[in-house]
Amino acid sequence: MKKRAFHFIEPYLYLLPAFSMLLLFTYYPFVQNAILSLFTVNKFREIKEFAGLANYVRVLTDEKFLRAMGNTFIYVFTTVPISIVFGFALALLARRHHRISIAYEALFALSMAVSASVIAMIFQLAYNPSMGIINKLSGISVSWLTDPKTALLSLIIVQIWSNIGYNFIFLFSALRGLSDEVLESAQVDGAVGIKLLGKILIPLVSPTLLFLLVKDIAYAMTTASLTLILTTNNGATGQPNGATETIMSYIYGKAIIGTNYNAAFAATMVGFILAAIMMVFSLILDKKKVNYD
Repeated sequence: MKKRAFHFIEPYLYLLPAFSMLLLFTYYPFVQNAILSLFTVNKFREIKEFAGLANYVRVLTDEKFLRAMGNTFIYVFTTVPISIVFGFALALLARRHHRISIAYEALFALSMAVSASVIAMIFQLAYNPSMGIINKLSGISVSWLTDPKTALLSLIIVQIWSNIGYNFIFLFSALRGLSDEVLESAQVDGAVGIKLLGKILIPLVSPTLLFLLVKDIAYAMTTASLTLILTTNNGATGQPNGATETIMSYIYGKAIIGTNYNAAFAATMVGFILAAIMMVFSLILDKKKVNYD
């Protein structure tokens, strides 16, 4: 009887350490944040009084936060599809083995091996208006990171470049794992070029595409590293003039720089809800467009 009971609980014992860490560092902080967002707290995060939805009303009527929401959506809807398309295109190019394939495979995946801070510093030099390679090669004079018209675009380009390597690795593995017999049969039946791509390749790697879609949306909605490194000046995030402010950089500015936890807690919950909605819409594709056969 004891042996049977042990065999029943044994798998859960292996999961217990990981689940404990998840509970301690993910679920508990989330629940605490959700509760504190309904109260007025001081800079030491001590509860003063019940505020109800007042913190949410202040955040949702703050022009800076509304602009941060708009910037975040632009950021997500540009970086996610473009980086997946580029990663898929490179994976298609590298699908077949060649003598030198290992060289360009490594080059295509290079961006995933570089940390966000290093990528930011490399592009900061490239974007330099007087010494940067971009202005030098193109012969133009643009202040990429300090002009409100180009600042967000500059960050989007960096994010796309940094995402391509990760997406390439997964899609490359998915394409290399496809059965040669299936592809050869499809080609014999006349599926070549765009037809092969649309009818065979994309459906077969659709589970990987869904994973990358969900992962990239979650990452783009919750990242602020490029904004904080490249466009934060004198303690003000999202410069110039809020052109690169995202939801996460807004939260960082309110909580870490300004110690305004009331706004930060409410903004965090709003950001979570928006990200969750986007996740739900992405997962709807799981039933309609993703092929697991």
